[in-house]
Amino acid sequence: MTELYEGTTKNGLGAVLSNLKSFPKDATLGTLVSGFLVVLVAVTGPIVIQLTAAKNGSFTDAQTSNWIFITWLTSGLFGLFLSLRFRMPMIGSPSTASMVLLVTSLQAHSINEAVASYIIVAVTFIIIGATGAMRKIMKFIPHEIIMAMLAGVLFQFGVQIFTSFTAEPWLVFIMVLVFFVARRLNVRTPVVPVFIVGIVLTVALGKLQFNGADLFWVHPQFIQPDFTWASAINLALPMVLATLATQYAPGFTVLRSAKYQPPIKYSILTGGFISLFTAPFGNTGVNTSTITANIAVGEHADPDKTTRYTAGVLCGIFYITAAVFTIPIIDLFNMLPPAMIATIAGLALMPALANSLHESVAGVQGREVAMATLLITISGIQPLGLGSPFWGLVAGVVLSAIPLRTLKN
Repeated sequence: MTELYEGTTKNGLGAVLSNLKSFPKDATLGTLVSGFLVVLVAVTGPIVIQLTAAKNGSFTDAQTSNWIFITWLTSGLFGLFLSLRFRMPMIGSPSTASMVLLVTSLQAHSINEAVASYIIVAVTFIIIGATGAMRKIMKFIPHEIIMAMLAGVLFQFGVQIFTSFTAEPWLVFIMVLVFFVARRLNVRTPVVPVFIVGIVLTVALGKLQFNGADLFWVHPQFIQPDFTWASAINLALPMVLATLATQYAPGFTVLRSAKYQPPIKYSILTGGFISLFTAPFGNTGVNTSTITANIAVGEHADPDKTTRYTAGVLCGIFYITAAVFTIPIIDLFNMLPPAMIATIAGLALMPALANSLHESVAGVQGREVAMATLLITISGIQPLGLGSPFWGLVAGVVLSAIPLRTLKN
């Protein structure tokens, strides 16, 4: 069995300074491109989810730009610090699952309630990191149930690709075609060519909507949290479970597959503390990346795993740079037709939806329970004012607890 690389042998600030000193000679063109691609995918995919959630939550322009700015900034700081601390490509990312949950939940909860939930989530992860309780939590709630809940939340994004077809048939058709061709050709980031083709088609068809965009800087705003039981159950609980199941657990697996020993405790604690201090400014939370991490941790980024950490450092720098230009980037997306935005979001999340569905029904014995969780989540029911993702989880846990009787021949 190949021994996992544990990174730098120095501790704390000494490790950061040592790796920072060697960074210029360790960086390569491969790690530069990989770091850039990670952020490019983040800019062309998850931002669409955030814009949709912000619209549903009736955010002001300032609140929307503030949210996107803080998620990119903290993702950059998370990856930059941990990559230099452990000398391995640690890629930061906001929790995609959490942002997807907000798309529907912000219709029923205020931004103040959402911020309170972000604080609860951050404190929870600090406790999980300090106690090492991640495995126990994942054992209590079956992985299939969490993935079924996530698939239910993602479902509407897949559907909206095709409901957008009636508004812009040629635009949507060609973008979908490009996506599947890119997947067939094993393009690592299929959403990037889809985005480029979508921009070209939008301009060619005269669909670009100029809104008199101004270039200016984001001014972070403090948002007063409003703690309520309903938002804690509807938002915080699903966000914690979804982030554990879809970000941290698979993110650490990606690192192990690349022959790295992931710093689990340190990663969760770092993400928790960064999230806690920035939650009052609208940060949903930062954690290890999963999908985009594959771009930076493999041999295609750098054959030498001892210098591949530079991909994480460069990714952090690009994230922070994107954060600086948050307003112009948002202005660009606001010029695009709604059908294109919906299609990009759906295609960007399609692999996650497919993976969630697959993992939710992978076990033969729990398929019906997973399907019940999925359907309840999709239904949108809200008994007692609690959202369908919560009731999907409850149903899944209760039904999976029923003893299974094995038939004997």
